[in-house]
Amino acid sequence: MKMKVLVLLLLLSVCSSLALAWQTDTGSGSSSGRPYHYGEESFRHWTRSRQGRFRVLERFTHELLEDAVGNYRVAELEAAPRAFLQPSHYDADDVMFVKEGEGVVVLLRGGRRESLCVREGDVMVIPAGAVVYSANTHHSEWFRVVMLLRPVSTFGRFEEFCPIGGESPESFLGVFSDDVIQASFNTRREEWEKVFEKQSKGEITTASEEHIRELSRSCSRGGRSSREGGESGSSSSSKWEIKPSSLMGKRPTHSNSHGRHYEITGDECPHLRVLDMKVSLANISRGSMMTLSYNTRAHKIAVVVDGGEGYFEMACPHVSGGRSSQRREREHGRREWGREEEEEQGGRGQKSRSYTQVKSRIREGSVIVIPAGHPTALVAGEDKNLAVLCFEVNANFDEKVFLAGRNSALQQMDGPAKLLAFGADDEKEVDRVIGAQKGAVFLRGPQSRRVSSV
Repeated sequence: MKMKVLVLLLLLSVCSSLALAWQTDTGSGSSSGRPYHYGEESFRHWTRSRQGRFRVLERFTHELLEDAVGNYRVAELEAAPRAFLQPSHYDADDVMFVKEGEGVVVLLRGGRRESLCVREGDVMVIPAGAVVYSANTHHSEWFRVVMLLRPVSTFGRFEEFCPIGGESPESFLGVFSDDVIQASFNTRREEWEKVFEKQSKGEITTASEEHIRELSRSCSRGGRSSREGGESGSSSSSKWEIKPSSLMGKRPTHSNSHGRHYEITGDECPHLRVLDMKVSLANISRGSMMTLSYNTRAHKIAVVVDGGEGYFEMACPHVSGGRSSQRREREHGRREWGREEEEEQGGRGQKSRSYTQVKSRIREGSVIVIPAGHPTALVAGEDKNLAVLCFEVNANFDEKVFLAGRNSALQQMDGPAKLLAFGADDEKEVDRVIGAQKGAVFLRGPQSRRVSSV
């Protein structure tokens, strides 16, 4: 019996040592990437059935994130073939990206009906308050959408309002008095209930092939709408028109054998400019990486939409490291890593400058928050490409700064500055190091790279 206990204790000791080794290898307190990395466990389902599901990521409540992205929510929709989603509206602006499949999205706003065909790779903005219903128009493939929502009523919280439904979903109109309902619809309450509260199959139902054909026939890629009474809207295109934009159908902003980068800005989509946002997609080839860089103003909310495993690394001055200390427990029981404290050096109060490596493995479904100014690298695994969708907020006057490669900002320094900053005697020695990487943006990754002597 004693021998069994000793063996058990030995096994526990080995497991603890391995866990400690992994934590040390990835940076103390940052192996999970918290509070910047969120996994599958951080989503909560709002609705789920055989026809599909809608799930929402937890709020960004950590003090290091709340001011920057606390009023944004990530959500994902999955709809089975021929699934129909009930009409509803959100008290939030919605930027949607079609991750997979095809469908029709219908908006009711401004006295018009706008029926839009969307497909894989499309980006579209749905304004807050627009009544929307949609359907998966494919007979065998799922329709999958990633969304970033910006609430307009309550900071960090949004709600869905369904005008039609019985118990699931419940119609918000049902809470109004008989007098208000009868006066509004000019119909007796009993007759109103027979129509509005008849549907009880859920928020996501299955449509017939005939219904799907009819919905598909009326949709377009933009520029067509119907007003009340069937009157067609103006044929002249407006820059404020709601229409899908193909992200991957554009010419990439950066492209080589190690990856491609696409983006849609406010110049191409005025609704994104109003929201102070842009949307980008980095498709990193297997065994490759997106080099060290940061954004000057934009905060990135990145979602891994395809690929195998990879990882990200970020330099963070806030997360515990060096002489920083762990602080109080926050509301969800997660331990918060404190800000650096002022320390006395040489008789004067100075703020210590130390940085911690935030590192975490990422896979499809992972969400990463990258604050402005934080240098970051994304690395794809050896088995598959890694596709990372980025919703960039506070983006209207943003610039991307690269720290390595032929377009590195450091290579733009003049000679005297290099000697002074690097403490070097020979400018050529500095140039050999910062100019050794001839690639740009997408590079060979750490695992597959063959290091050659300079």
